[in-house]
Order: sequence, then structure tokens, then C-alpha cells
Amino acid sequence: MGELRNFVRDDENDTLLFEKLQEHVLEHYPNPDRVGCLDRSTLIAFVEAPGKLDLEDPKYLHVFRCAECTRDLMELRRFREERIQQAAPHPSQRVSRWWWYAGIAASVAVVAVLIGVSRKHYTNQPVETAQSEAPVSISVDLSADGLARDGAGGDTQAPVPLPRRVIDLRLVLPYYSPAGNYRVTVSRGQSQNQVEASGSAPATVQGSHTELRVRLDLGHLTPGSHYLGTAREGDGAPYYYPLVIRQ
Repeated sequence: MGELRNFVRDDENDTLLFEKLQEHVLEHYPNPDRVGCLDRSTLIAFVEAPGKLDLEDPKYLHVFRCAECTRDLMELRRFREERIQQAAPHPSQRVSRWWWYAGIAASVAVVAVLIGVSRKHYTNQPVETAQSEAPVSISVDLSADGLARDGAGGDTQAPVPLPRRVIDLRLVLPYYSPAGNYRVTVSRGQSQNQVEASGSAPATVQGSHTELRVRLDLGHLTPGSHYLGTAREGDGAPYYYPLVIRQ
């Protein structure tokens, strides 16, 4: 609570920091395809009940790299302030003012915690990972692969090497894969319960092969063995391919 009181008391500087942070995200991290975005209920919880979220979880750092989620949070905060002001009884200006300050304090608390988590997270990362903000373009060709849907035989393949950072992945799927929307995942094991990074994108057919382009944030993954999963919407279980995350 002491840190929160200091944060609120230093309103002028912290407000400027908050505004600059928003401007930076809106300018430098467009995400029109909503890759990896938090769901609506989670964004609402950020504004309405941040105490219900485990803000130590690195997945929430996504809001610092997504203009779309930042815009949603700004809108939700505005709606909350309007609702509080409209709900406040007119005869009691003191109560109205208390709720207004409470709304500001809740928003500031969320930002304070996220900034603290962000600093802690990046302090523990190697310097090259924290500074590597620009996505890296990577091409992976799986066109000749005949991997079974249940993942059998996946460990006999040479693992696909991927860097530990944000990547723009051009993925060529196995021959004659159908077009459609695909979800691409990186997980610790061959299970959707172990997914650590994911993105969705439409795949198009070009001659005998099918390809898609998707952005994946691998910067927070632990170096070592993982699995690349691909699944067309409506097809059920993914195909799995061994990969290794490089330091």
C-alpha cells in the first residue's frame, strides 16, 4: 500500500509516464489482426477488478506490445468513469468525489503493477532479448512432411530452430493442406494445455502447397525443446512438429 500511495501522490509525473506509455504502444505496436490479444472479459477485469488477476503472469505484458488492447483499455476506463459519475447521487458531492478518486486509483494501481511486472520481467531477461523489439522474419517449410495428426513420429524429425524473440513467421504447410484459418502454437508438449505462444492467420493455396504468415511472440519462452502445432479451424487436434527455441 505504501508504494501505491506514493504512486498516487506523485500524480503529475506518473500520469505523464502513463500517457507516454500509451502513446508509445499506439504508435509502435499496431496489431490489426489481433494476434495474441487478451479476451474481452480479461480486459474488463483489468479495469473493474485487477485484484482478481495474477498480474505476475508474463502473458499480461501483451498489453505493452498491442495498440488494439491499449485502445480497448482506454475505452473501458472511460466507460467506467462515466458510469461512476452518472451513478453518484447529486446531494452528496463528497461521495461522488470519493468514487471519482477511487476510479483513478484503481486505474493507476493496474498501471503501477504492470509497470513493476514489466521491469521485473525484462530485468531477468538477457540483454539481447529485452532489446530485440523489431520482429524477425522467419520462413519454415513443412511442405514435404507427412506427420500424423496424433504427433506420432514427430521426434524423428530434425527440430525447427526458432529465435527467442518476436517473429513474423512464413509457414509453408504440408503438400495439399486445405486453405482456411489456422491456429499456430508453440508448446512445451504435444498438448493444448501447454501452449506458451500462439497466433491465428488465414492460409492460402498456391499451386500444390499452402502457406500462411503469422506473428508469434517467443521472447518469454525458455530456450530448449518445444513443439510447433498447426490446426485448421474445425479440424480438431493439431499436427505437431519438434522445434527448438534458441537463446
